[in-house]
Amino acid sequence: MLYKIQMITQEDGWIVIETSGWGSEPIRLLAKSIADEMGKELFQPYEGDAQFMIKGDPYKLLFQYDDLFGTCVILDKLEDKDEVVALLERHFQKLKQSS
Repeated sequence: MLYKIQMITQEDGWIVIETSGWGSEPIRLLAKSIADEMGKELFQPYEGDAQFMIKGDPYKLLFQYDDLFGTCVILDKLEDKDEVVALLERHFQKLKQSS
């Protein structure tokens, strides 16, 4: 599956991601891959929404898909941007190789 960062908003820390998958499946797979590597549990903060978080995630990332914004990872702290981008890029490669 293809994942590519399209844009990172500087004011609020939204990382917009282009994917080759459909709907919320790519963001769920990405969040699950990261959760598995951390040895942590993936959960949905709001039932029915395509939003995912990882219990105990040091970055407190929100993985989200919706029809308006598409696939995004929302940073809790902008200063974590470089580390999170490196984490995402590593998992993009991992998921590309496993498909």
